[in-house]
Amino acid sequence: MRNLLAGFWTSVLGSQMTPVALAFAVLASGHGVAGLGLVLGASRLPTVGFVLVGGVLADRVSRRALLLTADVARGVSQAALAVWIFTGHVPLAALMIFAAIDGLGSAFFRPALSGLIPSLNGPATLQRANALIGFGRSLGGLIGPAAGGLLVAAFNPGTVFAIDAASYLVSALFLLGVPRDTAAPRAAGAGVVADLREGWAEFRSRRWLWSLVAQSGLIHLTVIPAYLVLGPQIAADGLGGPRGWGFILGGFGAGAVVAGLVMARVTPRHPLRTGVPALLGFVPVLLVLGLSAPLPVVIAAAVAGGAGMTVYVTLWETTLQANVPREVLSRVVAYDWFGSLVTLPLGYVLVGFAAPALGAVPLLAVGIAVIVTTSAAALALPDVRRLTNHHATAPSV
Repeated sequence: MRNLLAGFWTSVLGSQMTPVALAFAVLASGHGVAGLGLVLGASRLPTVGFVLVGGVLADRVSRRALLLTADVARGVSQAALAVWIFTGHVPLAALMIFAAIDGLGSAFFRPALSGLIPSLNGPATLQRANALIGFGRSLGGLIGPAAGGLLVAAFNPGTVFAIDAASYLVSALFLLGVPRDTAAPRAAGAGVVADLREGWAEFRSRRWLWSLVAQSGLIHLTVIPAYLVLGPQIAADGLGGPRGWGFILGGFGAGAVVAGLVMARVTPRHPLRTGVPALLGFVPVLLVLGLSAPLPVVIAAAVAGGAGMTVYVTLWETTLQANVPREVLSRVVAYDWFGSLVTLPLGYVLVGFAAPALGAVPLLAVGIAVIVTTSAAALALPDVRRLTNHHATAPSV
């Protein structure tokens, strides 16, 4: 588990630098928020399109091998983008292609990672392992955006993409030290379609699962695009540009780090009863961005957002791993990712093109309304409120 953590923490640090570099590379080239929406949408389309394939593969082949392949491919792609940025102007279409390659790697990486973690940990250490994964993600979110903003301001976005490329390749080296895993035995002649059907049956048999994935889909349609598309433009207009946006994302990371440390020690009996309300921590940052609050206020609100999101994600991932049989876990995680992210590319494009006509405030208000109403609806379900974590051997209907 140590090598897996070291590799993941390294790669996520590099990856958390790139949103600032990508955002201001697009804005500086004159493509505006519409162009940024297109690039961000392009980064998620392959994730959505291939994550189910990634889930099937992760239940069929070595998950470690999939992680290695995804890291090496993304490292090479980011290195090529860095060289292009250093040597000349990169067209919007090329930025979209490189973003798509990175998103394609995520489609195979995430199901494999979620499936590998339980094989390296017993039930007693599962939440701690997820909390440590989340801690690394959060620490990267604390350091990466601020460092990325400073590097973009001092040099250019190519520097950040070069660092990200190196981080992926270092992660691959650490993954070589992770114990080899073997795929679970499959029925003779079982095809991809049969595997997808089996995963779908497991997914839809759990109302708590598909209900919260539906909530996540609405959040990714409205909340995340509003934050990541409008936020950089608001920062460029009055919050210090890339430095300010980097510090805002760093504040989000700071809250996530603190929450990750807490979640490594605290194990709620009813994880979703705790996790779903934690999503409301994202409301303040949307509110203060819409109110044009000063930078310190926005950073403080981002801290709350990072903390809430980390509590939710840690408990959600642990709940999946504890309540879904391991032999189908990667496929169920893939359906989770597909349902959650299928709306994100559309959300990026809609927000990007709606912002010039409507302004930021109405779009941020929609995001707030979605978080509040969907969280209330989720908590109204007994399945969500009453679920406890146990090591699964059969579906829980």
